[in-house]
Parts: sequence; structure tokens; C-alpha cells
Amino acid sequence: MSRHLLVLLCVFGLTACDNRPSRPAATVTEEAGIEVRFPVRIGPVATRQRLAVTELEKARGLMATASLPEDEGMAFLYRDDTRMSFWMKGTLLDLDIAFVAADGTILEIRTMQAGDTNTTSSASERARFAVEMAAGWFARRGVKAGDKVDLPGLRAGLAARGFIASHYLP
Repeated sequence: MSRHLLVLLCVFGLTACDNRPSRPAATVTEEAGIEVRFPVRIGPVATRQRLAVTELEKARGLMATASLPEDEGMAFLYRDDTRMSFWMKGTLLDLDIAFVAADGTILEIRTMQAGDTNTTSSASERARFAVEMAAGWFARRGVKAGDKVDLPGLRAGLAARGFIASHYLP
């Protein structure tokens, strides 16, 4: 018996002993991580958003981020409407925050100062998610309260991250 044939038989024998069920190739996917940016329109403006979904991701937010490209930010997604509170401890940049209703309507926009340990809270208890952008971004882009955030873009990002979008957005 040739040496190559013997090696092949040994390899085949070892793999045949592995009785773990295999997943069909079609179901093997790689979930996107927190650093992946997803296209999400805010008002008329195309942006790229990181999605903070887990409690740890929301707690870290944009801490230690030294700079933000002009049309990039972070969306913080929650399962229920609530009065939201954010602080800027460990954050190096001044940021604008938009508090947004479940239907994507921007309820209000506030500016937060880098390093501030006081909380910035939404006036409304109807906030479902928030979007942080570099300070002044909303004014520079003409985005204001009453404008809409693209829910299909957020849903697609949640699904790519491995989350069930309907748990966060209608």
C-alpha cells in the first residue's frame, strides 16, 4: 500500500470518528461587531452608525474615541420607551445627542461636553433610542427635532449584528 493512500485512510478514519453534527454551509455566518458602521439616514443625510446594543456597549459608548469622521456616529438601542440619561465621563469629544422615538422621530437634540460627569437626560419618556454625533453635526447638516431616522437601516444593522430587530424597533 502506498504511503499516500495510508495517510488518506488515516485522515478519513479520524474524521469519520467525529460524531459532532455539522451545520449546513448556508447557515454559517459571521456576525458584525461593534466597530462595524451601518448606513443610516438621519433626516436627509446619509450617515454611518455603530450600534450599541448590549449593556457593556452602551456603557462604553464613544469613550476614548479621539475623533469622529463628519458623518459617523453611534446609535444606542433600547427595548422600551424611557427617559434616557447619558454622561460623558471618559469621553474625549464634545457630542450632540438626539433622543429618538420608536417610530424614528427625533424628539430633541442636546449637546454634551467632553468629560462631563453630569447626566444629560431626555425631556420625554418616549425615547426608544439615541444617536450621538460630533458636537454641532445636527446644526451643520440642518437636522432638527421632528426629522426622521431611517429605521430600515437600523433594522438591517441589528440583524447583521445578530440581534432580533423587532425587540428594539417596531
